[in-house]
Amino acid sequence: MKYDASMITVINIPQLEQIEDGKCCRTYLYRFTNPLPEQNVIDQIANSLEKRFTFSKELYEIPEDVEISASIFMKRLQDDEARISVLTDQPEEDCIYIFGIYTLPRKIEERFGIVESIQGEQRETWIRVK
Repeated sequence: MKYDASMITVINIPQLEQIEDGKCCRTYLYRFTNPLPEQNVIDQIANSLEKRFTFSKELYEIPEDVEISASIFMKRLQDDEARISVLTDQPEEDCIYIFGIYTLPRKIEERFGIVESIQGEQRETWIRVK
């Protein structure tokens, strides 16, 4: 397959924010095609989306296994709009970054319905059809 510049898509990834306790987060604005459930239901689902990653001491040649996690917080702003934050204490790790921009949008859509846009950009910019 040949590649050219027209195949490159630039997406509006939010800035990394430093917050209390040395943690960091990126916050995305999602808009859905359907109404969202009440905040208490959203909180339960967001908690289930937390992702843990383990770095093996043998594979990465580090003194001991290291586990990092990405916690998900979701705030319903309107019937069809939510602010979704990916919170972590290891933001520089590729796995957290890729989780927030690639895996998480698919998981959000599975649980809350079709995403219309993320960060003001159309669904297809973020969620690619396989």
